[in-house]
Amino acid sequence: MSCKAVSISLLLLLFVTRVYIQPTFSLISDCDETFNYWEPLNLLVRGFGKQTWEYSPEYSIRSWAFLLPFYGILYPIDKFTKLESHWNFFITRACLGFFSFIMEFKLHREIASTLALQIANTWIIFQLFNPGWFHASVELLPSAVAMLLYVSATTHSLRYLSTGSTSNFTKSLAYNFLASILGWPFVLVLSVPLCLHYLFHHRIISTIRTAFDCSLIFSLTAFAVIATDTIFYGKLAPVSWNILFYNVINASEETGPNIFGVEPWYYYPLNLILNFPLPVLILAALGVFHLRLWPLWASLFTWIAIFIQQPHKEERFLYPIYGLITLSASIAFYKFLSFFNKKTVLKKGIRLSVLLIVALQGMSRIVALVNNYTAPLAVYEQLSSLNQGGVKSPLVNVCTGREWYHFPNSFLLPDNHRLKFVKSGFDGLLPGDFQENGSIFKKIRTVPKGMNNKNIYDAGKEWPLDKCDYFVDIVAPIDLTKDVFNPLHLTDGWNKLACAAFIDAENSKVLGRAFYVPEFVNQIMQTVLPKQWNQVYGVHYIDYCLFEKPTETIN
Repeated sequence: MSCKAVSISLLLLLFVTRVYIQPTFSLISDCDETFNYWEPLNLLVRGFGKQTWEYSPEYSIRSWAFLLPFYGILYPIDKFTKLESHWNFFITRACLGFFSFIMEFKLHREIASTLALQIANTWIIFQLFNPGWFHASVELLPSAVAMLLYVSATTHSLRYLSTGSTSNFTKSLAYNFLASILGWPFVLVLSVPLCLHYLFHHRIISTIRTAFDCSLIFSLTAFAVIATDTIFYGKLAPVSWNILFYNVINASEETGPNIFGVEPWYYYPLNLILNFPLPVLILAALGVFHLRLWPLWASLFTWIAIFIQQPHKEERFLYPIYGLITLSASIAFYKFLSFFNKKTVLKKGIRLSVLLIVALQGMSRIVALVNNYTAPLAVYEQLSSLNQGGVKSPLVNVCTGREWYHFPNSFLLPDNHRLKFVKSGFDGLLPGDFQENGSIFKKIRTVPKGMNNKNIYDAGKEWPLDKCDYFVDIVAPIDLTKDVFNPLHLTDGWNKLACAAFIDAENSKVLGRAFYVPEFVNQIMQTVLPKQWNQVYGVHYIDYCLFEKPTETIN
């Protein structure tokens, strides 16, 4: 098969994966995505949703401008079609996946033009079997969108580094400006090495002219975003500045990111091992010796160096450099294979072996994520089918306690259902509710009660159990002193309605939690190395269930 035929086949597979497979099967990996982005989007589209302190006008550190493109897509669908509300969720994911495909397609084309078609095809393979990209590219997060926009920035960076084109340098910065101003200002750091490269290779007059052009683009973008957020919040709202001020400038022991948890320095290396096949990481470490692209590799190392020093670490903070890792790996793989004579059996064997290992490890991780962590999506989606043909009112209260952070989003709830939190062992600040009366601007501009930026518990966010119509929880022992709902000893007429398998992390081994192993392989390992295998592999599941009250008790 020719390289062009391989390219077409890979791009078709990439399209199907990004637009259908990922939106349908991928997990929601972070409650920040749910409560800081899906819930406000649900408010824009359907008029209700949970509200975090970040969206209080008092703090305004989340951008409404970031959500407007998705609102523009969903509003006509929701208004003029009879699709159930959960389709809004999957359509948004499909749009994100399609945007990812477009960005990757353009970079593939640029790699083929600037470097080699074989490198471009290898890059697509590494992207396809990249577990981190599988869920990140359909996540409604500024860091995930920044990851996609930086792919386009990389496309123009490659063209600039190969031709010296000032217009491509400017376009690269423009994409990064957009990513930073829409909600994640830290990605500006990724453009610093490229700016230094431009400064080293151009005369001062040319540099000043280009700096003026870039400053104009930055200013216009910032003005548009700040103006939009100011209109929504009803006050001056430079969201990117507010994020920087809270997380860096004004961070203290009482406020700032560290109050939400800290991790050791090796958190990110371990996270990369989970999100990339091992051969890709090894090759990526070698690819940086392709010095013609040193500004890109400098961006990669600068990003890792900055974030590995921060006490508060999260997987999504590394999203923007995912594309650079696979690019470096694909270059190294191409150069390694070039040491062998053309079409030798050894060369073909090495190529096939490496790609097979990448595919198997990548798929093993992806399948594990889908099998182990998507039960909340499956369970909450049951509520739509239960509401078929039902009345629109009165309101139905869907409650949860200790599992509050696994709630997917309100798009999976029928129009007359609302999520409520009951007392549990969680002692931090739970999300509240956006006001539902009045115009959209009144809902957004109203300062909610009981909010703070110190993660201090507020009892006003909790709901009495006896006013719940449904309850979602894992079937596992509770803390009798803190949790008010016990799924192991149902009382007051509660009964189990629907369940899905969810990973029992405490009783599963590390490999069982992280990777899927086919049963026949598991049986072989149990036979050959039973003691050693049982020490590292074992996967156990618990039921993640939807409970309901008897029909007569529901209002």
